[in-house]
Amino acid sequence: MKLKFKEKFFYGLGDLSANIMFAAISFYLLYFFVNVGGLKAELASAVFLIAKFWDAFTDYLMGRISDKTKSKWGKRRVYMLFGAIPYGLAFLLLWLAPFGDNAQAGKMIYYTLAYMLFNTTWTVVYIPYNAITANMTDDYDERTSLNGIRIALANVGIILGAALFALFADGQESLFYGLLGSAKKAYLLSAAVFAVLSIAIMLLCAGNIKERVDDLQVNDKGFFVTLKEFFKLPEFRNIMACYLLSMVGFDIIMAVFMFFINDSLGFGGGAMSMAFVAIPLVCAIASSFFWVKLSEKFNKHKVYTIACVYMAFVLIFAIFVPVKTVWSTVLLCLFAGFGMSAIQILPYAGVPDVVEIDEYVNGTRREGAYYGITQFMYKVANGVSIAIVSAVLGAFGYIESTDGAVVQQPDSALFAVRVVLGLLPGLIFLISIIFSHRANISRERFAKIKAELEERRAQTKNEESIPNLENSQVQTQSADCAGEQSEDTLQVTDCKEE
Repeated sequence: MKLKFKEKFFYGLGDLSANIMFAAISFYLLYFFVNVGGLKAELASAVFLIAKFWDAFTDYLMGRISDKTKSKWGKRRVYMLFGAIPYGLAFLLLWLAPFGDNAQAGKMIYYTLAYMLFNTTWTVVYIPYNAITANMTDDYDERTSLNGIRIALANVGIILGAALFALFADGQESLFYGLLGSAKKAYLLSAAVFAVLSIAIMLLCAGNIKERVDDLQVNDKGFFVTLKEFFKLPEFRNIMACYLLSMVGFDIIMAVFMFFINDSLGFGGGAMSMAFVAIPLVCAIASSFFWVKLSEKFNKHKVYTIACVYMAFVLIFAIFVPVKTVWSTVLLCLFAGFGMSAIQILPYAGVPDVVEIDEYVNGTRREGAYYGITQFMYKVANGVSIAIVSAVLGAFGYIESTDGAVVQQPDSALFAVRVVLGLLPGLIFLISIIFSHRANISRERFAKIKAELEERRAQTKNEESIPNLENSQVQTQSADCAGEQSEDTLQVTDCKEE
């Protein structure tokens, strides 16, 4: 089922909206908690862990709810339309800095609850947004193209959410800090701008896409039964492992990047940080269509293997980049950005294909439950990985500060940041290659599965139409007998006997 470029573009805007907030959270929230909110790094790790486990639970629940939803706005779009404003407002609450410098318990409770609230509203919008991919088209290559455009626009959102956030709020050289004289106020004003922008773009996305491929049967199976059936599918196990590892590696890069630029390399914040955040993201956007075209010519898993080996090699240089050396930092960002788009696009392009395989094996389409479980697993992995990164920084002596005050960090913490960025994501990407090869669903195999599913659906429709035809014939015969009753009661008896 072919889609017009216009609809693909509007669909991609949804990820642009989500990634404006996602990038701000991924690049800055941990940094904000520790260096503006004044929360200890060890406690910040607990905030992420608790909030992400809650988020994981609500993801699956929302997937099931969207599977069973029926409305004039669709079963997925309705949540994008009516959930956009709440998720923008909840984002704003994350960037408050309440309580005094010594109120660590109060800060931890507030940030945990605020993050849980945001994650809940995010889930209401983003799980249906993810699931609607399988409802828009069932074409193998169209899904790759759809996700290619989506990832390109997602990277635009990441640039806005990461680079502009640095320009607006990060450090004393930032625009809003110079205007307001406070890092707390600068972060809050930036969050308000991004919230309004995210809401508007998500509404624009939801208003210009359509759901075409609908469920034939509502999933009425419980969580554990559904999970068991999914894990019996080797395609699910391997695609999920590849997807989760690629995302976790990318999340670690984003979580530690501002510590790397501001502290380990000593650039501070403001325009310089914005440039170093923007360079890899712009490069990722520019190279995304290259990776999509390459995957259309060759198998996805082969292209993904090349990208993973390349990224692992490039990231090692983060350990050796000299302090405040612009040219070497720019080169690192350029080369990392080129491979980053492949790490994002290729694993996710295969995720929707499992919906058809599940229907082929188990006889039920359940996009919402599937994407709910997918995000459930990702949020758990994300929460654990970011908690570990935060705990490592705390263990190596990273010192928290309030309202963006500059603190001289110990050499052990600065080196730990370099090692975490330079080695950990690359190692995770290399491990994911194993599952990428195992998860390979060829274009030919997918076409056969889709063709058989279409035959099954056509047969089901024919079987459903036969009883309706028989009922119509019986009703006609009964009407004829009723008409004959007034002329001769014997004829009525004969009709009944017939």
